[in-house]
Amino acid sequence: MSSAISGAKAHFAGQGMLSHDVPEWGQPGHPLKIHYRPLTVAQRRKIWRDDGGASVDGNVAVVRAVLFSALDAKGVRLFDDMDEHALMYEVDSDVVSRVGALILGFSKGAPVSGAKQVDDAKNA
Repeated sequence: MSSAISGAKAHFAGQGMLSHDVPEWGQPGHPLKIHYRPLTVAQRRKIWRDDGGASVDGNVAVVRAVLFSALDAKGVRLFDDMDEHALMYEVDSDVVSRVGALILGFSKGAPVSGAKQVDDAKNA
């Protein structure tokens, strides 16, 4: 094994779990703490591709990031595969988007409303 791949693997193995408080999904004064690990390329592919290998849209990807990667403090998934429908149709999209984007590495986790994102896009 080359030293380059050994170093890359050691770096990945040394990264701990990250976490993010989600006040909207917790109890008053006790936000739900979602834990997650940095993603591998294979995990990203599972998030961004459907069963046939076609790319999914970004909204589906952020839902899948939450679905597959949100963990409790012990590293157990918070959501199972059957929760995908609820995350798509029965949950605040601003919260799902914020958490999913954080897991995917697209944001710093600060709440941003959908309306602000649309407004920012119009003014870009």
